[in-house]
Formats: sequence, C-alpha cells, structure tokens
Amino acid sequence: MKDLDQTIVTGNKTIRFQPSEMRPHLVVLYPQSQFKQIALSVGSVILGRGSDADVHLDDELVSRKHCKISFDGLHITVEDLGSTNGTYVDGNAITTAILGPDNRLQIGTMVLKVEFKDATEEAIDRELFEAATTDALTKIANRRTFMDRSLGELALARRNNYYVHCIMVDIDHFKRVNDTWGHQCGDVVLKEVAKILKNEKRESDLLARYGGEEFVLLLCGIGPEDAKKSAERLRAAVENHRFSWNDTIIPVTISLGLASKQGEFIGKIDELIAESDKYLYIAKEDGRNQVASA
Repeated sequence: MKDLDQTIVTGNKTIRFQPSEMRPHLVVLYPQSQFKQIALSVGSVILGRGSDADVHLDDELVSRKHCKISFDGLHITVEDLGSTNGTYVDGNAITTAILGPDNRLQIGTMVLKVEFKDATEEAIDRELFEAATTDALTKIANRRTFMDRSLGELALARRNNYYVHCIMVDIDHFKRVNDTWGHQCGDVVLKEVAKILKNEKRESDLLARYGGEEFVLLLCGIGPEDAKKSAERLRAAVENHRFSWNDTIIPVTISLGLASKQGEFIGKIDELIAESDKYLYIAKEDGRNQVASA
C-alpha cells in the first residue's frame, strides 16, 4: 500500500514527502537550548535573525539574512550573504562551500551539521539527541558534544579578541579508589565530582566528561587570572567535599591543567586540549591536588 504524503513546515515553506524517503536536515548542535531540525527540500532557504528569513536563528551575532542553504537533490551548498560576522565551515570562513555529514557549519555562536533521515527518525531524534550528547553515568555532556560545542565558542573568541581557557581535570589516584573500594564506589566518586564541577562552574562554561576519570571545561570571556581563580575554586570544592562509601571516608582530590589563548592565537580545540593536558601532567608530577598553568 502506498504511504500517505506528510508535510513538514520549514520557515515559511511547507514540504510534502513520503515517510520512507531519506531527506537532508540541518541540525542545530549548539546551543542545546535551540536544538531544531531544519528539513531541506530541493531549492534554497535563507537562515538569519530577521523575521523575513526562512529559518529564524535567535542569536545576536547572526545577521538578518546570514546565509543561504541550497539543495539540488545531490549536494547541499552554503553561501554567505555578506553577513557581518561571517559564515564558517569547520572553523574556516567561506563564501560558498559544500556541506556533508562530517562538516560543522558555524553561524554566530551556533553550530549545525547535516544529517539524512526519514520521517520516523525525525520524530524520535529529539529524545535521542539528549541521550547521544550526555554521558550516561555522570549526566553531563560527553566528549563528542564538548568538541562540537567548542567550535562556536572558539570562533566567537577569535572574532572578538576574547580569551578562551581549557581546563583538563583528572581525579587523583582514581585507580586506587577502584582497587580498594570497588568500581561501584568509583562510579559514585565520578558522579559526585561531576556534580561538584557542574555546581561550581559558571553557567556559560562548557563542562564534559572527557573519558575515564578525566573531565574538561572551556571558559570564555574572562582573563587568565580569573580563569586561574576559577580552576582553584574547582580544586578546593572537591578537596573540601566529604566523599564516603559504606560509612568510610574516601580521600578524593583533583589535579588541573589550564591553557589560555586569545583572539587570533586561538587554534583548534585539539591544540588547546593538548596544551592543557601538558599542564595537567605537570600538576600531577608536582604532587597532585593543584592547578598548573603558564
């Protein structure tokens, strides 16, 4: 039996499609509060902050008519429309570019990607999105989400000559916790450390579980001295917290490595992480439970 036509409204356009069709979508990755799926049909849509744009993006750094997304049935193309702050693909300013699933489109502070999905996938993706972007144990962002969201923050800092700071956090002697009290105790420690970091960071700071007993934060809009104070506040909060397992006090501290870059000197997020990881190694070599930075 033939499937019935369905429709999706994209901006001021109504698109008809068969539920079994695989169709391209632009998905907003960051900020998570503005998550949306922009269904694309053959033709073009204008993305911008203005009410006359086909797809409205609520970001003060997005121009009224910022860029045009075109789909010819095979390729998806993005074209900058003379925007004030530029259109970026994978961190590079573009005039026109082809977008594929591996690319990241940056408009203002927003990060988007291309996905191909059918109607059923589209209906359930909002629930799956939260699961895919969150670490199952600690309930904070996972590493992949951190990498995606950092693109927008770094691009904004470059354009406005802001500082960005990356803090790598490692739980000291975590293997000893697992070996002495068991992995269930280790999981409790991980969850409590994540909760402390989440409560102590600024609302605008990006926090994620990087892997194992490591966490990572990205701080923007403050100077190096304030970033050091923020890192020290995180360290002290963990040191002063009472961790316990079966009525036994568990000694838990963290070591932190802080790397800072400003404006045009900000490279890729991988480079910033590598530098902060270098300082983390210094903090651990110097005795742990401390912050190391330049």
